[in-house]
Amino acid sequence: MYYYELIPFGGRLYNTYTFKSNNPLAVGQRVIVNLRNKLTSALVYKQSEEIPNVKIKEIEFILDEKPLIDANHIKFIEKTAEDLLIPISEIVKMMFPSTSNDLFRIRIVPLNPMVGFDKPIFLNDYFRKFKNKSEARKKLKNLIDSNLVELESYTKKQRTNKKSVYIGLNKNLDGVPNISKTADKLINYLRINGVVSLEEIYSKNIIKKSSSTIDTLFKHKVIVEKNLKNTKTISNTVDLTDEQEKAVENIKKFKDKPHLLYGVTGSGKTEVFFDIAQPLLERGKKVLILVPEISLTPQMFTRIKKRFASYKVITYHSNLKPKERLNNWYDLVNGEMDVLIGTRSSIWMPIKDLEMIIIDEQHDDSFYQDEQVIYDTMRVSEIRKEIEDLNLVFASATPRLNELIKAKNGDYYLQKLEKRYLTKMPDVEVIDMKKEKKVSWLFSKKTLVNIKEILDQQNKVIIFTPTRGHSNYVLCTDCGHVFKCDDCDVSLTYHKSEEKLECHYCGKDYQIPQKCEKCGGYNLQTRGYGTERVVNEMVKFFPSTEVLRVDRTVINSFDDLKKTFKRFYDKGPKIIVGTKMITKGLDISDLKLVVIMDSDRYSYFPDYRSYETTASLIMQVAGRAGRKGSGKVLIQTFNPEDEIFHAIKNHDYNLIAKKEFAKREKYGYPPFSNLILIMLKDKDKNKLEQKAQIIKNEFKNLNININGPIDPLIKKIKGEYRKQLIIKQKDISKKDLLTIQKKYDNDMKLFLNPPTTFL
Repeated sequence: MYYYELIPFGGRLYNTYTFKSNNPLAVGQRVIVNLRNKLTSALVYKQSEEIPNVKIKEIEFILDEKPLIDANHIKFIEKTAEDLLIPISEIVKMMFPSTSNDLFRIRIVPLNPMVGFDKPIFLNDYFRKFKNKSEARKKLKNLIDSNLVELESYTKKQRTNKKSVYIGLNKNLDGVPNISKTADKLINYLRINGVVSLEEIYSKNIIKKSSSTIDTLFKHKVIVEKNLKNTKTISNTVDLTDEQEKAVENIKKFKDKPHLLYGVTGSGKTEVFFDIAQPLLERGKKVLILVPEISLTPQMFTRIKKRFASYKVITYHSNLKPKERLNNWYDLVNGEMDVLIGTRSSIWMPIKDLEMIIIDEQHDDSFYQDEQVIYDTMRVSEIRKEIEDLNLVFASATPRLNELIKAKNGDYYLQKLEKRYLTKMPDVEVIDMKKEKKVSWLFSKKTLVNIKEILDQQNKVIIFTPTRGHSNYVLCTDCGHVFKCDDCDVSLTYHKSEEKLECHYCGKDYQIPQKCEKCGGYNLQTRGYGTERVVNEMVKFFPSTEVLRVDRTVINSFDDLKKTFKRFYDKGPKIIVGTKMITKGLDISDLKLVVIMDSDRYSYFPDYRSYETTASLIMQVAGRAGRKGSGKVLIQTFNPEDEIFHAIKNHDYNLIAKKEFAKREKYGYPPFSNLILIMLKDKDKNKLEQKAQIIKNEFKNLNININGPIDPLIKKIKGEYRKQLIIKQKDISKKDLLTIQKKYDNDMKLFLNPPTTFL
């Protein structure tokens, strides 16, 4: 008999569990066990000795024939659990696909007609036949022990081993007259991406498998089959600037510390990525590129395929269909891919032969997960780099101060790109809304004149506004009452097109009020504005121009997002109105003007990073202008004297960083100390107060200086009252924090150095 320590998948478990098996197992294999009378997936963590005088359960079933992760991945699990205070079961769950979506499922195979069924049946279907699962398990155990049935892993045939066929345009092609729209779409895709496989063309719905387009284009020698002979091709290389070449050389040469690639918007950071990745890919090594938003994956995918046409590039994010997500996972653990593009969850993927991690737009708060399992992707990547000896690159035009100070102190290598690639930075003009003549409540006359000039030149305009909806809130002018959500302590947003009020925290809808619910008055007014109202204004001023709206209200799926982004790149004048979704990643050649509205909003948030966040946001969205030629940025503000606008006009993020470093050091905020925020929730206000005091005393007993409890900015969300406890301390014992977290895991959430206190 063999004994093993196992890590169950999920369930917020901090400890391992010992099980036994008649068969020898390897560390890294997955098994099925009965934990708390429920069949659960678990990972073999290490071999152990039998525990005397303790009844040990037997492993029910072996899921993997061989381990899919290695010793480094096991160390990675241990270190991240210890450093980030994450339950070890949750880390394992993030590294593997859901068992319900796995290629392997457990099936009961009858060996004797006495069992009552003559065909194999899946385990879940078997359990559905019983009211009592305990009874079902007992009966199944008897059937197995009596050799009447056996269990097997059933593998879905989701992938075939057909030879990949690659196609490309005929080099002698001069023109393609009289072709269908489908053929034209395929030809344009090949022009952009070079040599691609038929599998990719079908999977990306360039054409349908049933279409005769491929045969027709082959017949007329418009496309030809490309025989790659198991070699990988590199194409569409560009000449790098001196700054880019220096950065590439240093990143290739020095691997012992992470690199911070600090380059202004449009400086060609992506080309640096490609040049440092190329020699690794040629040696058969793998590269992971993380982006902050799902919307950025298609553009990154296209650019990589254009450069590395015959390399296998896959994506991994929550909007993939379960089958595609699963197949991609098996490709990456088996080394059957070259580049993985993913969002933050991809940092946990156990990629075989991984050599480099690149985190693009590393300043983005999306890289900090603040729900369910809480972690900072930057820190996870640092741990992974240490254990797997990887090359790690962070890239941004406005890097987080946490990483910037590490570069200044020598903990990271700093690579700077201070000039735009083949163009210049856009001109920035700050418009004083107190003095400037206004055509409407939202826009100055100067702004509208500039928009018209750009549209007349057949170019595009982006208008950024921080919020969605028509108006930020509804106010009674008789008594000053603001309409709020019943379940959340926030004002309701007015959505005019849908004729409703909506809470943007819990999603609850309300009818438009006829009178004030407090005083009964009828003088109700909407205040503030969002994307919907800006779109209405643009349609009124420019009725013949297409206006696109991009926010979470109108973008309901990944397909919606792809279709909208595709329209951005269609030639011709357009006005694009959006929230934070449009602030990064867009590289539109004919985008010549960016208008930033309500720029004062973020500066006055009661948050320790509000100044840094505001500067980063404005600089990022401003950086969309003039990527291919001249560009202009207009910033509407009621406070033009603010030093932040001086820095933005001069594209000087260093000035922002210098001011912020001084303020953070003075008041003891990160990166000069650790900030630990503890969030407590309860439906009962009195119980919450009691709970907060009890937990605060636990910290005090460990000699940890703790402030609070205080009310957060939003006191109530989804029917639960909230309280915060805050710790600011340079050195703090993770062991002490973990002790309290384990004890009160169901009552509190602990955030280590969160990017905002506005949680």
